[in-house]
Amino acid sequence: MEKDQKDPTASDAGEDYGSEESSTRARMGKAREYVSSKVADASGSVRDGYTKVRSKVEEVDLEGAAEQVRAYVRSNPGKALLISVGAGFLIGLLLRRGNDD
Repeated sequence: MEKDQKDPTASDAGEDYGSEESSTRARMGKAREYVSSKVADASGSVRDGYTKVRSKVEEVDLEGAAEQVRAYVRSNPGKALLISVGAGFLIGLLLRRGNDD
């Protein structure tokens, strides 16, 4: 082997490893920053959505809706009975279908 050719040594391998390590750390730091910003954005969006839904739920007048249902059932007892039987049947099918697994 000629003297002007450099033999790969452990120190060369260590230098390569060190540069790869620092490159990997830099990429991990960038990835961490990117993920942190995306989590913050998602958190803000969820918070905004929660606030909107909460305000809509607070606006609903449950007493008024219940009174409307009572009035409809009193004026249309046959339809109300058929609707409740149909809804019960569908719920029963869905629950039974889940237990077949």
